[in-house]
Amino acid sequence: MDETTYKFLMGGSAFVIAILGGMLWTTIISPESGLDKLRKARNILVSSYFVLAFLSLICCFTGYDRHIEPASTLFVASFQALLFTVSMLVFIRPDAVRWSVVFRHAVAITVAGIALFVVLFYFTGFFMWFFYAGIIAYIIQLAFYTWKFMLAYRKTVQEVEDYYDDDEESRLYWVKIGFYSALVIGIMALSLLFYPGIYKFFVPLYVLFYSFIVMWFINYYHKMKFAIPVIVAESLNRQFMADESKPGSGNMETEAREDIEEGNGKELMTEDILTEKEQILHERLQQYIERKEYCRKDIPSEEVAASLGTTKPFLRRYMSKRHGIWFSTWRNDLRIREACLLYQKNPAISITDMTRKIGYANSGNFCRDFKKAVGVTPREYGMRIRLKGA
Repeated sequence: MDETTYKFLMGGSAFVIAILGGMLWTTIISPESGLDKLRKARNILVSSYFVLAFLSLICCFTGYDRHIEPASTLFVASFQALLFTVSMLVFIRPDAVRWSVVFRHAVAITVAGIALFVVLFYFTGFFMWFFYAGIIAYIIQLAFYTWKFMLAYRKTVQEVEDYYDDDEESRLYWVKIGFYSALVIGIMALSLLFYPGIYKFFVPLYVLFYSFIVMWFINYYHKMKFAIPVIVAESLNRQFMADESKPGSGNMETEAREDIEEGNGKELMTEDILTEKEQILHERLQQYIERKEYCRKDIPSEEVAASLGTTKPFLRRYMSKRHGIWFSTWRNDLRIREACLLYQKNPAISITDMTRKIGYANSGNFCRDFKKAVGVTPREYGMRIRLKGA
C-alpha cells in the first residue's frame, strides 16, 4: 500500500464522512407516530459517522500499519454491519429492532475487538488463530444479518401489499438494494484483510454508500409515505404472528377460496342467485367504474371496501366467485383499459404521465401488466396508434 495514497484516501474520507454526519444530524424526521426508532437509529448513525471520521483522520496522520490495520478493519467492519443492518430494518420494520439486542451485539463486538488487540500486542504467537476465528465470526454475522433482513423484508412487503391489495414490492425495492449494497461493502472489507491494494477502490465505495444512507434518511418520508401506516403499526407484527400460528390460518385470499369451495357461511353466494347484499355490491362496483375510482392511487383496501359498503373479506369472496380473480387484478384490468383509451386520445403521452393518470404506483408494474394484457409495450402501442393516424 502506497503511503501517500493511503493518507490521501483516509484524510479525504474523514472530511467527507464528517460532512455527511453533520447532514444526517440536521435531518428532520417527521414526528409521525411510530418513527421514534428511526430517529434513534439516526442518532446512533450520526455518532458512528463522527467516530469513523475521527478514526480515518488518525489513520491519515499515522499512516498504514500492516500489523494493526487487519485487526482494526475487522473490528470496524463488524460494527458497520451491525449499524447498517439496524438502519435498514428500522426503515421497513421497526418492530424487528430491539435496542437491548442491538446493545448486546455491540458489547459482544467490542469485547471481541478488545480481545483481538490484546492478543495482537501481548500474545503475538496466537494472533493468527484469533484473527481467523474473528473472520469466521464475521462471516457468520453477515449471514445472520442477511437472513434477518430478508425475513423482515418479505413480511413488510406482504403486509404493505395486503394493505393496498396491490403489487407494492417495487416501491420497497430500494431498501433491499441498499442492504445488499452494504453487504457488498462488508464483503469487500473482508477482502481487504488479504488484498490491501484494493483500498484505493474500497474507500471511495464506502464513502459513496455512506452518502446514500444520508440521502435515504433525508428522503425517507417522501419515499416511504405510502408504507408508513403499515410499518409503524406495532400491532401489525403481533397480529401477523398470531394469525400465522392459528391452525388452518393463512392469507385472506386462501380463506376466501376455502369458504367458497366448502360452501360454509350465510354470506356466500349460490351459483345462480345473487343475494340482496351482493346485488348492492354489484351496483356500487358499477358506480365505482363510472366514477373511475380505480384510477386513485395508494388507497388502502379496507378503505375501498368501506366505500363500497362492504368488508374486505366479503369483497374478495365476491370477486373470486363472480369474476374468478382477486379485486386487485380486476382493478388493474380496468386501469389497463383506461390506458388504452387514453392512448387513443393522446398516443404521445409519456409512460410517467400515464402511470400517474391511471393510478399505478410504479411505471415498471404498469408496463409489465400492460404488455401482459395487450401483448405489446405501452410505447409500442402508442406508436402503432400514431402510425394508423398518419
